[in-house]
Amino acid sequence: MPPLPYLGAQLIDPIMAHALHADACRNHAIVAWAVLWDLPAYPGRYAARLLTSGRAPSPYLMLADTLGEVQAMLPPGLVRSERTYADPPEVVEIWFAE
Repeated sequence: MPPLPYLGAQLIDPIMAHALHADACRNHAIVAWAVLWDLPAYPGRYAARLLTSGRAPSPYLMLADTLGEVQAMLPPGLVRSERTYADPPEVVEIWFAE
């Protein structure tokens, strides 16, 4: 397996993502999942990364081959936001907890 795109990254499955998401919603004011494309360690693949209002970036990533696959892995009840000009180029979209 190629190296992870940032130190301490941990690949997770949708079941773990749902549990981490529920925990993050209890402990953070802002919880979101960034859908990313073509990270250096995962060329040509999509990744979803948990984001919170905490200081440090989350180490959790889910990987998929298509946008539809990675979207299907996300926890239910999220609201989609288009990328903005200020987002890094690898950001495709961000899904926020309601």
